[in-house]
Amino acid sequence: MAAIVALPEAINTTSGTHAPAAELCSLSFHESLTDLLASDVAVIAIDMPIGLTDGPRACDLAARKTLAPHGTRVFPAPPRAALDHVEDYAAACAAARHVMGKGLSRQTWNLLRSIRYVDQLADDPRLAECHPEVSFALMNGFPVDERKKTLAGREVRVQLLRSWLPDLADPLFGDDGLDALACAWSAARIAAGLAVTLPAGDVPRDDHQRPMRITA
Repeated sequence: MAAIVALPEAINTTSGTHAPAAELCSLSFHESLTDLLASDVAVIAIDMPIGLTDGPRACDLAARKTLAPHGTRVFPAPPRAALDHVEDYAAACAAARHVMGKGLSRQTWNLLRSIRYVDQLADDPRLAECHPEVSFALMNGFPVDERKKTLAGREVRVQLLRSWLPDLADPLFGDDGLDALACAWSAARIAAGLAVTLPAGDVPRDDHQRPMRITA
């Protein structure tokens, strides 16, 4: 799922913490990142971990703290050792347990193939790890209490997005559409130099020297 927005050529970087005004160009499903990486987009904010290590990542812990009391909306990234076992849950758990002392949840393992795919592309500097709920929390000023799978939760998030894109219709593609637009909001902030980074300060890097950070 990808939301592509166009920013004005002249961006006012003194406009506070909000994303700069933008125009929604498209909201569509993409099987891969290949076409986006081949385009001239400035930033690709993606809800996938970039930078993997053998233990808890500081960015995940910081995101959980930012979303408290809803920290469980951030799932822990798997260790790199598990990426070799996208076909075998037991083997992935064994690999994870070997390096960090515990296995993987089914939710994490179900994403392992996509995480491995993004990991193979992660040296592209336009890719930025984002977390939609962190984006919504920043739009709102505090974490959104309502779950996005409820009617009330969806309405809150749509209204937050409309504060940035006033003409936005009710987005397609369910939760994925909302999340893609939230990532686009963060991408606009990154492009304008307005984004915040979790953790703040020095950003840890993985063994491939990729920064492990969530940007919004």
